[in-house]
Formats: sequence, structure tokens, C-alpha cells
Amino acid sequence: MSYLKCEICGMEINENNYNFNEHAFSNKNYIDNIIYCPFCGASKKYLNEENNIIEVDSNLLDEDTLKILDHAVKLEIFNGDFYNTAANMAKSTEVSNLFKSLAKVEIFHSKVHSRLGGFDKTPVLNKISYARYNSDNSLLELAKQKEEHAVAYYNKYKNEVKDKNIIRVFEALSEVEKEHIILVRN
Repeated sequence: MSYLKCEICGMEINENNYNFNEHAFSNKNYIDNIIYCPFCGASKKYLNEENNIIEVDSNLLDEDTLKILDHAVKLEIFNGDFYNTAANMAKSTEVSNLFKSLAKVEIFHSKVHSRLGGFDKTPVLNKISYARYNSDNSLLELAKQKEEHAVAYYNKYKNEVKDKNIIRVFEALSEVEKEHIILVRN
């Protein structure tokens, strides 16, 4: 294997990292069959052997698009924080590993939005208590709700942004979040 590059997050995929975050996917990457970016979860159609990365000039984006990207950053950070907290709360090692991997993917999504929006600082968000979710099933149900919200967000706002590259990223990440819904249901 030489390497592949993810158009969405820009990460290089090679023999050393192709199985990173393997718990975040229903099907596994193999060294001779990479089907997801192991960092952001984008599907095979967004992977290439060139250095193609979806980029935009954030200086040319309108105020509404920048606001949508800013909210997307926050959405993904909130979800990443949830998964990190839920990983520590989970009773089952399997559920904990799933949440740890999903946290990493969601944080990658926030970095993609930050890059597209030209945002330099990571926002500091209020911590939410998840103490009332005292079972793996309740944590998985909340995870499903969060993923459904993310899918709805991307599907709604891909119709409001004007930049075709941002639309492509929203479509890719919506697919990833739909995969997460399937994972947290099982």
C-alpha cells in the first residue's frame, strides 16, 4: 500500500494508520481494501491517491455560511465531548471503545469545519452533565439522538450554503453520521 488522501479531512491514510478508530465503523478497513477514512469516516469515494483536499477561501464566504460553519464546529465539539464522557461512563468495554472512537471522529469533523471557516481558535463550550444517563442503553439512545441531530443539521444547511465544496463536505459528513446511527443502535 502506498497511501491515500482524504479529500474531506486532508489526512494521509497508510499502512500505519488505516485501522485507526476501527470501532467507529460497521465494516473494517483492510490494508488492501480501505473503505473509510479512519480519521473522519468519509467513504471511499472521498479517498484518492493525489493530494486533493476540499478547500475554500473563507474570505469569500458570506456571513451566513460562516455562521453555519461556526455552529457545525460547536455541534461536533459537543458531540465529541459527549462521547469522551460517555466512554468513561460506559459499563461495557465494547461500548466504551465505540464511544472513544466516535469521539475522535467527531473532533476531526470539528477540525474540518474550522479549516473551512478559517477559524483559528477552538471554542470552549460549557460542559454538560450526563449523570442521569446511568446505563449503556441510555447512553446509546442519547448518542443516537445526537447523531440524528447532526444528520438533520447537515441536510438542512447544505441547502443554505452557496459553496459547492462545503455542500460536498456536508454530504460526506452526513453519510458518516448516518453510519454512526447504525452503530449506536446495535
